[in-house]
Amino acid sequence: MATIAITSLPVATAAATTDVLPIVQSGTTKQVTNALLFTNATLVAPALGTVASGNISTCTSTGMVMVAPVLGTPASGTLTNCTGLPIATGVSNLGTGVATFLTTPSSANLLAALTDETGTGANVFANTPTLVTPILGTPASGTLTSCTGLPLTTGVTGALPVANGGTGASGAVQALSGPGAVNITSLATAFTSTATGNALTLADGAQGQLKTIIYVAEAAGGDTGVLTPTNLGSATTITFNAVGDSVTLQFAGTDWWVVGFRGAAVA
Repeated sequence: MATIAITSLPVATAAATTDVLPIVQSGTTKQVTNALLFTNATLVAPALGTVASGNISTCTSTGMVMVAPVLGTPASGTLTNCTGLPIATGVSNLGTGVATFLTTPSSANLLAALTDETGTGANVFANTPTLVTPILGTPASGTLTSCTGLPLTTGVTGALPVANGGTGASGAVQALSGPGAVNITSLATAFTSTATGNALTLADGAQGQLKTIIYVAEAAGGDTGVLTPTNLGSATTITFNAVGDSVTLQFAGTDWWVVGFRGAAVA
């Protein structure tokens, strides 16, 4: 048979299934029909390269390697060993900004992905966070030992204890009409008598605490008030005989002590 260049070969015609192709195996020439060679072939671990088109619905190969295939929409599949899935375009049904956060997990991107956030800035974790001008609301508890800058006029409630430089009592004035207990929670008590000898009592205070009682009015002429503290140093009672009488006491040790008075009788 003469040698013919490939470019000089005649135009090929379709091979029939009965056509015979010669093959050489172990030095022996054999005949293989077209039908035997190409019909219902089983491929094991083939490398198909890029398949332009075709139907692989009946393929049952193992370990098939496909390069850049267009899979369409699989009915099912397991992607356990798959890699390279782009979050931004390969995952659906993510909320707005979630893909961006998963790609670049910054505080700003997390904030953009959230829908019920409050405030702005960096993300905060429990251990030693730094907060910038936070609005704390009303904490259930807290320790302010290391805090500074608390304004006394607006940042503190209640009475400042004597040990901390206060009076141990509030600035409100107790209005007491008739007999009763002079409180130790107010710095001053304004007493109005309703009869002669109105009995007044005063419990022990805190160390260094001051208390002032002022006789401001009477129901009828001749009314008086008699104050008997639980413990009164060097005396027992203080009597208010006329409107304008007053006394200032300070608690020290176990007793109230008279540190000043006007008109009142100490006995």
